[in-house]
Amino acid sequence: QENFISLKYNANEEIGNKYFKEYKCQGVPHLLFLDSMGNEVDRVIGFLPPTEYLIRIKDIAQKRNTLDDYLLRYEKGEKNAEVIAAIAMKYEDRNENDNAAEYYFILINEYPVENSEYHAQGEFFLASHEFEKGNENALKNYIKNNPDSKFRLFAYRKMTFHFADTQEMNKELLIYEEMIENYAEDPGVLNSYAWRMAEIENNLEDALLKINKAVSLTMNDTRQANILDTKAEVLWKMSRYDEAIKVIEKAIIIEPENEYFKDQKEKFMESKKAEVSHST
Repeated sequence: QENFISLKYNANEEIGNKYFKEYKCQGVPHLLFLDSMGNEVDRVIGFLPPTEYLIRIKDIAQKRNTLDDYLLRYEKGEKNAEVIAAIAMKYEDRNENDNAAEYYFILINEYPVENSEYHAQGEFFLASHEFEKGNENALKNYIKNNPDSKFRLFAYRKMTFHFADTQEMNKELLIYEEMIENYAEDPGVLNSYAWRMAEIENNLEDALLKINKAVSLTMNDTRQANILDTKAEVLWKMSRYDEAIKVIEKAIIIEPENEYFKDQKEKFMESKKAEVSHST
């Protein structure tokens, strides 16, 4: 049984960022389990309920249900949808996407209907992988051919993030337009669009319309504070400082301990002071 030493790093700080990149981590929290030689045993991405977390830790300590364990079982003849999907997902967690694609391809072609959940995840991954390799139509075709898939929204988001990173604004805006058309009542989608428009200072009037709708859709919803923050940001970019201050104050009432919201209010007030000073 392996002994592990617990070390905690902040991915935004130098040493934490070094390990985050070295092990191709995705998202936080991200727990890496390494053996005494620094080789990865397994990883846990995101939050898990206590019972599930304890089971995972016990498995990892015994090197059970890890990538190496699944690969060994596969090589010994345990070839079924569960094992193949597990291998693919373990590679996906490690951001070793070519290897993940290899096993998802096997899963879909050799076990097409044995487990529809694995199949759906595999199809989305392969479309995403093709998109990342330069096929811009891969995710568009996936969306078109899978109208009921729970991964459709992820496909839209992946395209918007990609075109934002590559600074292809026209393509990004077209994807947002289609995404909003299909998710017109989703406050998260409306919020993402409005925040992005504030970032690039584009379509601000439309962004305000969309975020106002998101606010109305989230009455008595825990998400409303963040949505109000987006509305305040849009108003700030429109130089409507008094309105921005009033909106962020509503967010602060909902989450009075949120320091970020307080910083936002300070930012808006400084802009208002600068405007008054300039006008005088």
